[in-house]
Amino acid sequence: MLWPRHCVGCGDWLAGPTDWGIGCPRCTLDWPDLLGVAGPILMKERCRLEFGAVGFRLRGHALLKAQLSEIKYGGNRRLAWRWGHWLGNHVPLPAPENGRVILVPVPLHWRKRAQRGYNQAEWIARGLGSAWGLPVAARALKRTRHDVSLTHLSRASRAETVRELYAAHRVALQHDDHVIVVDDVMTTGATLSACGAAIRAAGGRWLGAAVLALA
Repeated sequence: MLWPRHCVGCGDWLAGPTDWGIGCPRCTLDWPDLLGVAGPILMKERCRLEFGAVGFRLRGHALLKAQLSEIKYGGNRRLAWRWGHWLGNHVPLPAPENGRVILVPVPLHWRKRAQRGYNQAEWIARGLGSAWGLPVAARALKRTRHDVSLTHLSRASRAETVRELYAAHRVALQHDDHVIVVDDVMTTGATLSACGAAIRAAGGRWLGAAVLALA
């Protein structure tokens, strides 16, 4: 899948041979990216991960907030794919000693998916999978309840609320699969931890998580 290479900030054409650029030098100059060692460290402070990949810090940056809002609520599949591809081209692919690595997006309840028209985490995972050459198991996890919103909950309330909120489909996971859970934003880490617990309960191996942003 190839998209026209325009800056997501100003719309200017991105010159050069790469097909994964997402912002021009002028717009990206002040992006609070977390592509080095700091990002995974901050992720591991919020939940226990063997592997972590994150693009940027969301707090205090209007353009990046607008990008995430367009992905999450605007139904912009193309933008979600581009950001996932961008992340994959900036973060090294983990290489476990045995078994394959698969990407599993954090699922929406089917009612929420019908309301939005798509799952933004799935399209981020598709872009990431394209960059890393990994399969995306979009149906490996399911959300069991619809009437739960995590947006304004505290860390403790989130952890309690997401317990048993997700379940894994055993048939979608092979015995030696190493699973990376993909989402748009990591806040407290409770959602990712709950997805990891569901994967382990189904006999899978939770390797870690990849997100575009830290809230």
